[in-house]
Amino acid sequence: MYVYADVIFFINFVMNSVILLLTAWTADIKYKVWRILLSATVGSCYVLISLLPGMLMMAHFWFKMLMAFSLILLAFGFQPRRIIFLLVAFFYVISFILGGSVVGWLYFGQTSYYLGNSIILTNLSWTHLLWGSLLGISLVMIVVRRMIVRATRHSHLYQVILEYEKRRIELTAMLDTGNGLYTLIDRKPVILVNQHAIEPLLSQQVKYFLQNHSPETWLSNLNECMDLVWLSRVQIIPYHSIGHKSMLLAFRLDYFMITGKGGDIDIGDVMIGIYSGTLSGDGAYDVLLHPQIMNKLSKKEEVSICA
Repeated sequence: MYVYADVIFFINFVMNSVILLLTAWTADIKYKVWRILLSATVGSCYVLISLLPGMLMMAHFWFKMLMAFSLILLAFGFQPRRIIFLLVAFFYVISFILGGSVVGWLYFGQTSYYLGNSIILTNLSWTHLLWGSLLGISLVMIVVRRMIVRATRHSHLYQVILEYEKRRIELTAMLDTGNGLYTLIDRKPVILVNQHAIEPLLSQQVKYFLQNHSPETWLSNLNECMDLVWLSRVQIIPYHSIGHKSMLLAFRLDYFMITGKGGDIDIGDVMIGIYSGTLSGDGAYDVLLHPQIMNKLSKKEEVSICA
C-alpha cells in the first residue's frame, strides 16, 4: 500500500480549513483567514507525522484532544475558557458530520452489498469526497446552525403586555440588538410589532385604515383615518435596511410591561412601529424589543440577583 504525502496533506488542509470556517460561522465568531490557513496547515502536518513509524502515541485520545485545542487557539486566538470549549465542541461535531457524510455518500453510491473498512479506503474517490463534503456542509449550514439559533433565540424571548385605550394584549417578544430606531422629536426607542398582532389593540377605524391601504400608502393617506385620538399619537420614523430606505408608521402606547427573571417592569409609554411583514418566519414572536429598553430590565434582574 502506497501513501502519497502530498495528497494526504492537501486533503487534510482543505478539510481542516472547511471545518474551521464552519466552526467560526456556526459559533458566529470573528476570524482571520491567515490564522485559519495556519491552523489547517498545522493540522495537516500532524496527520503526516502521525503516519510515521514510532508515532503511534499521536493517535491517543488525549493527544488528539490537545491537538484540537491547539488548532482552535491557532485559528481564533485566546478566548474566554467557555468560548474555547464551545469552539472545540463545534469543531468535533462538524468533523463528525463531514466524515459521516463522506462515508454515507460512498455507501449510497455503491452497488455491492458489503463494504468493509479497507474497501471504504480503497474505493473513496475524489467524486465521493467532493459530494460527501458538500452534503456535510449543507447539513451543518441548514440543520446545526438552525438548531443553535433556535436555542439561543429562546433565551432572548420575553412576554410583554401592551395597553392602549383600555384594550390590552399579551405577546411574545424577542430582543433585537440591531434595532436602532428612535423617534425624531424626543429620541425615544421604537419597538416593532407585526401588524396582525397589534390590530386587536386598535380601534375599528384604525384597523379599517390599515387593512384597506397598502403599507406603502399609509403615510400619504393618513388624512383618511377617522380616529383622531390615534392620529394625535402617531409619529413618522425613518429607517433603512440593506439597500432600502423608507418611513415607518408608529404610535404611542398607554402602557408597556416586560416580564423577566427579575420580575415585571413597567416601561411606561413607548412608541410602537407597525411592521406590515412578518418578523418571525416560524411565528415564535411578534415583537422586536429595543436594546435601550431592555437595559432597564437587565439592571432590575441584576439587582434581583444581588439581593
